[in-house]
Amino acid sequence: MGQYIGDRKIGTCESMYYMRLSEAQQLAKEGKADDDGISFSEYLKDNETKWRFPFPDEDEGIPADCKYNKSFTIPVGEIEVNHTDICVSNSIDDSYNVNIFMPCPYSEEFKKLGLKTSINGVGEQFLLVTMEAIREGKRKTIFECARCHQMQRFSDDDIVKIKARATEHYKIYDTTGKGEHFTGGNQGLYDYAIEVIKRIF
Repeated sequence: MGQYIGDRKIGTCESMYYMRLSEAQQLAKEGKADDDGISFSEYLKDNETKWRFPFPDEDEGIPADCKYNKSFTIPVGEIEVNHTDICVSNSIDDSYNVNIFMPCPYSEEFKKLGLKTSINGVGEQFLLVTMEAIREGKRKTIFECARCHQMQRFSDDDIVKIKARATEHYKIYDTTGKGEHFTGGNQGLYDYAIEVIKRIF
Protein backbone atom coordinates (compact mmCIF):
# COMPACT_ATOMS: atom_id res chain seq x y z
CA MET A 1 0.00 0.00 0.00
CA GLY A 2 1.39 3.38 -0.98
CA GLN A 3 1.04 6.95 0.17
CA TYR A 4 0.03 9.54 -2.42
CA ILE A 5 -0.57 13.24 -2.72
CA GLY A 6 -2.69 13.72 -5.80
CA ASP A 7 -1.30 11.53 -8.57
CA ARG A 8 2.15 11.50 -7.05
CA LYS A 9 3.37 8.54 -5.03
CA ILE A 10 5.47 9.69 -2.09
CA GLY A 11 6.23 6.37 -0.42
CA THR A 12 5.03 3.18 1.19
CA CYS A 13 4.12 2.81 4.86
CA GLU A 14 6.73 4.78 6.85
CA SER A 15 9.28 5.03 4.02
CA MET A 16 8.73 8.13 1.89
CA TYR A 17 11.33 7.34 -0.75
CA TYR A 18 9.96 9.85 -3.24
CA MET A 19 9.86 13.01 -1.12
CA ARG A 20 12.51 14.93 0.77
CA LEU A 21 12.10 15.95 4.37
CA SER A 22 12.41 19.63 3.39
CA GLU A 23 9.39 19.31 1.07
CA ALA A 24 7.37 17.55 3.77
CA GLN A 25 8.25 20.36 6.17
CA GLN A 26 7.02 22.94 3.64
CA LEU A 27 3.77 21.01 3.12
CA ALA A 28 3.33 20.84 6.90
CA LYS A 29 3.66 24.64 7.09
CA GLU A 30 0.93 24.90 4.46
CA GLY A 31 -1.35 22.59 6.47
CA LYS A 32 -1.39 19.94 3.72
CA ALA A 33 -2.22 16.24 4.05
CA ASP A 34 -1.75 13.17 1.86
CA ASP A 35 -4.63 11.44 0.06
CA ASP A 36 -5.38 9.35 3.16
CA GLY A 37 -5.93 12.54 5.15
CA ILE A 38 -2.74 12.19 7.20
CA SER A 39 -1.25 15.62 7.66
CA PHE A 40 2.42 16.22 6.99
CA SER A 41 2.59 17.75 10.46
CA GLU A 42 1.60 14.34 11.85
CA TYR A 43 4.23 12.56 9.75
CA LEU A 44 6.92 14.87 11.10
CA LYS A 45 6.02 14.08 14.70
CA ASP A 46 5.39 10.31 14.55
CA ASN A 47 9.04 9.22 15.11
CA GLU A 48 8.51 6.53 12.43
CA THR A 49 8.37 8.16 9.00
CA LYS A 50 11.56 8.41 6.94
CA TRP A 51 12.19 10.65 3.92
CA ARG A 52 14.49 10.51 0.90
CA PHE A 53 18.00 11.74 1.66
CA PRO A 54 18.74 15.06 -0.14
CA PHE A 55 21.21 13.68 -2.68
CA PRO A 56 23.03 16.59 -4.37
CA ASP A 57 22.23 15.45 -7.91
CA GLU A 58 18.51 15.71 -7.09
CA ASP A 59 18.51 19.32 -5.91
CA GLU A 60 16.60 20.34 -9.03
CA GLY A 61 13.96 17.71 -8.32
CA ILE A 62 13.64 13.97 -7.76
CA PRO A 63 13.25 12.26 -11.18
CA ALA A 64 9.90 10.57 -11.82
CA ASP A 65 11.73 7.29 -12.51
CA CYS A 66 14.09 7.62 -9.54
CA LYS A 67 15.63 4.57 -7.92
CA TYR A 68 13.60 4.14 -4.75
CA ASN A 69 16.48 2.68 -2.72
CA LYS A 70 19.22 5.06 -3.80
CA SER A 71 22.14 5.36 -1.39
CA PHE A 72 25.71 6.58 -0.96
CA THR A 73 28.44 4.48 0.64
CA ILE A 74 30.72 5.75 3.40
CA PRO A 75 33.16 4.08 5.84
CA VAL A 76 32.59 4.62 9.54
CA GLY A 77 35.83 3.67 11.26
CA GLU A 78 35.41 2.46 14.83
CA ILE A 79 31.76 3.46 15.37
CA GLU A 80 29.59 0.70 16.84
CA VAL A 81 26.97 -0.37 14.27
CA ASN A 82 23.86 -2.52 14.76
CA HIS A 83 23.35 -5.61 12.61
CA THR A 84 20.78 -8.21 11.65
CA ASP A 85 20.96 -11.67 10.05
CA ILE A 86 21.45 -12.18 6.32
CA CYS A 87 19.33 -14.77 4.51
CA VAL A 88 21.22 -17.00 2.06
CA SER A 89 19.12 -19.20 -0.22
CA ASN A 90 20.32 -22.70 -1.14
CA SER A 91 18.45 -25.08 -3.45
CA ILE A 92 18.71 -28.52 -5.03
CA ASP A 93 18.04 -28.52 -8.79
CA ASP A 94 16.05 -25.29 -8.47
CA SER A 95 13.39 -27.08 -6.45
CA TYR A 96 13.94 -27.96 -2.79
CA ASN A 97 15.08 -24.74 -1.20
CA VAL A 98 16.33 -23.91 2.26
CA ASN A 99 17.03 -20.45 3.65
CA ILE A 100 20.10 -20.15 5.85
CA PHE A 101 20.28 -17.25 8.27
CA MET A 102 23.76 -16.09 9.17
CA PRO A 103 25.05 -13.13 11.16
CA CYS A 104 26.19 -10.05 9.28
CA PRO A 105 29.88 -10.45 8.34
CA TYR A 106 30.56 -7.13 10.09
CA SER A 107 29.08 -8.35 13.38
CA GLU A 108 30.86 -9.66 16.46
CA GLU A 109 28.65 -12.76 16.31
CA PHE A 110 30.02 -13.58 12.84
CA LYS A 111 33.61 -13.21 14.09
CA LYS A 112 32.94 -15.52 17.05
CA LEU A 113 31.58 -18.26 14.77
CA GLY A 114 34.88 -18.43 12.87
CA LEU A 115 33.17 -18.61 9.48
CA LYS A 116 35.40 -18.54 6.43
CA THR A 117 35.54 -15.53 4.14
CA SER A 118 37.57 -14.69 1.05
CA ILE A 119 41.27 -13.94 1.61
CA ASN A 120 40.97 -10.27 2.57
CA GLY A 121 37.88 -10.70 4.74
CA VAL A 122 35.04 -8.18 4.86
CA GLY A 123 37.20 -5.09 5.27
CA GLU A 124 36.24 -1.90 7.04
CA GLN A 125 32.66 -1.34 8.15
CA PHE A 126 30.70 0.66 5.57
CA LEU A 127 27.29 2.26 5.83
CA LEU A 128 24.79 3.35 3.22
CA VAL A 129 23.38 6.87 3.53
CA THR A 130 19.75 6.28 2.57
CA MET A 131 17.13 8.49 4.21
CA GLU A 132 16.51 11.14 6.83
CA ALA A 133 13.89 11.73 9.47
CA ILE A 134 12.77 13.79 12.42
CA ARG A 135 13.53 11.93 15.64
CA GLU A 136 12.85 13.48 19.04
CA GLY A 137 12.39 16.79 17.25
CA LYS A 138 15.78 16.71 15.47
CA ARG A 139 16.75 16.11 11.86
CA LYS A 140 18.66 12.81 11.66
CA THR A 141 20.24 10.83 8.82
CA ILE A 142 19.10 7.22 8.50
CA PHE A 143 21.84 4.75 7.55
CA GLU A 144 21.94 1.07 6.68
CA CYS A 145 24.73 -1.43 7.25
CA ALA A 146 26.17 -1.92 3.77
CA ARG A 147 26.03 -5.72 4.14
CA CYS A 148 22.98 -6.66 6.25
CA HIS A 149 20.97 -3.44 5.62
CA GLN A 150 19.98 -2.92 9.26
CA MET A 151 18.64 0.64 9.46
CA GLN A 152 19.88 2.95 12.20
CA ARG A 153 20.84 6.44 13.25
CA PHE A 154 23.64 7.73 15.43
CA SER A 155 24.30 10.22 18.21
CA ASP A 156 25.61 13.68 17.39
CA ASP A 157 29.05 12.67 18.70
CA ASP A 158 29.17 9.59 16.48
CA ILE A 159 28.03 11.63 13.47
CA VAL A 160 31.07 13.91 13.91
CA LYS A 161 33.33 10.83 13.83
CA ILE A 162 31.51 9.28 10.87
CA LYS A 163 31.81 12.48 8.84
CA ALA A 164 35.51 12.81 9.67
CA ARG A 165 36.25 9.22 8.58
CA ALA A 166 34.18 9.58 5.39
CA THR A 167 35.94 12.85 4.49
CA GLU A 168 39.33 11.20 5.01
CA HIS A 169 38.27 8.23 2.84
CA TYR A 170 37.18 10.34 -0.13
CA LYS A 171 40.13 12.78 0.07
CA ILE A 172 42.22 10.53 -2.19
CA TYR A 173 39.93 11.47 -5.08
CA ASP A 174 40.57 15.23 -4.70
CA THR A 175 42.76 16.50 -7.56
CA THR A 176 43.06 20.04 -6.19
CA GLY A 177 46.66 21.26 -6.42
CA LYS A 178 48.02 17.89 -7.58
CA GLY A 179 49.04 18.97 -11.08
CA GLU A 180 47.84 18.04 -14.54
CA HIS A 181 49.76 14.74 -14.61
CA PHE A 182 48.01 13.34 -11.52
CA THR A 183 45.80 10.47 -12.71
CA GLY A 184 44.60 8.93 -9.45
CA GLY A 185 41.77 11.32 -8.66
CA ASN A 186 38.14 11.80 -9.49
CA GLN A 187 37.17 15.38 -8.70
CA GLY A 188 33.51 14.82 -9.52
CA LEU A 189 33.26 11.93 -7.06
CA TYR A 190 35.15 13.88 -4.40
CA ASP A 191 32.93 16.96 -4.76
CA TYR A 192 29.77 14.84 -4.66
CA ALA A 193 30.98 12.88 -1.62
CA ILE A 194 31.87 16.02 0.31
CA GLU A 195 28.45 17.51 -0.42
CA VAL A 196 26.72 14.31 0.78
CA ILE A 197 28.86 14.30 3.94
CA LYS A 198 27.91 17.95 4.64
CA ARG A 199 24.23 16.94 4.56
CA ILE A 200 24.58 14.17 7.14
CA PHE A 201 23.08 14.92 10.58
